[in-house]
Amino acid sequence: MGKYFEVRWHGRGGQGAVTGAKSLAEAVQGTGKFVSAFPDYGPERRGAPVRAYDRFSDTKIRTHVPVLTPDVIIVVDPTLIGSDDLLIGVTGETTFIVNTEKSAGDIMPRLGLDDHPLVTVPANIISQKLFGRPIPNSALMGAFSRAFPSIIVLDDLLREARHVFAHLLAADVVEKNLEAIQRGHDEARTA
Repeated sequence: MGKYFEVRWHGRGGQGAVTGAKSLAEAVQGTGKFVSAFPDYGPERRGAPVRAYDRFSDTKIRTHVPVLTPDVIIVVDPTLIGSDDLLIGVTGETTFIVNTEKSAGDIMPRLGLDDHPLVTVPANIISQKLFGRPIPNSALMGAFSRAFPSIIVLDDLLREARHVFAHLLAADVVEKNLEAIQRGHDEARTA
């Protein structure tokens, strides 16, 4: 890993982008890496666009500014595709992880990009089946693990997520979140 491995989440208030970023950071921290995670809100209301950030490193993280050149962009809400905000700081190496049941061939032109690493995962469908409503963050964490095992492999993510979620959720909801992570990992498709 270079100095920092940086992730920017894009979603809307109430979709779990901030919780996803914080949960992923806590899980990665459990593997011994240094982490930071923080949100960047516009108006704090349900449905408003929101960004959240993760930084991972093998050494202490000394910066706490928003991620300007992300290694990964996680698109929690696919209706944000086409927003100029989504592409700020994108390099030729930036990987997109998109919550969608559509194919990479459908998504890439909508992003306005020709050839970037792209992972698609039907996170809303997975969470709808498990929770009865779209809460895509755990499935997106699983897709992240599939795309970046150098940051966190699935077994470590499941173990650490169990620990993180156990402090926040009832036991049956913890198990559903772990299943969402597993399914997000298994159903992620790369282009």
